[in-house]
Amino acid sequence: MTDKELIRKVHNGDKEALNLIIAAYYDDIYRFCLYLTGQETDSYDITQDVFLRFIKYIDSYQHRNLKGYLLIIARNLCRDYFHRKRDTACIEDAVCLGQEDKQLTGLEDSLLLFQTLQKLPVKQREIIIMRIYEELPFHEIARITGCNLSTVKSRFRLGAGHLRKLLEEPFGGYDV
Repeated sequence: MTDKELIRKVHNGDKEALNLIIAAYYDDIYRFCLYLTGQETDSYDITQDVFLRFIKYIDSYQHRNLKGYLLIIARNLCRDYFHRKRDTACIEDAVCLGQEDKQLTGLEDSLLLFQTLQKLPVKQREIIIMRIYEELPFHEIARITGCNLSTVKSRFRLGAGHLRKLLEEPFGGYDV
């Protein structure tokens, strides 16, 4: 069943269609929030808020790409999260990943990449996440972020270069 058909069913009061939408996109939205915030618990909360906001405003939904629409909501809520976090002056403990003579396993590689992504500026990080993890084309990312296409490509190129540089440093740029 297509997203358009599911939305039509939701508009007609079909709660099962809403459950199907949530089931289809929950993991993607959570992963996006996690990569942006770096905080598991906060990412779960933001993901819940994404779907609550979607449900609240579903009657006004007019987009063609449901996943893109949900990512826009998630992006806005993550921005709100960072503003609140900055305003309350929360200081997060840095996680140091140091492996001296040990070969990193797949999980350790993923953790290192995840932590290194957190070092990128948010605007670059969100572009890289949408492009690499969500596999969105640049023109779709431009629409979601409200930036022009050349800005999106530039942020991706700068972010990828920065990420590459950080990963080439011993321990992913972390002090051990």
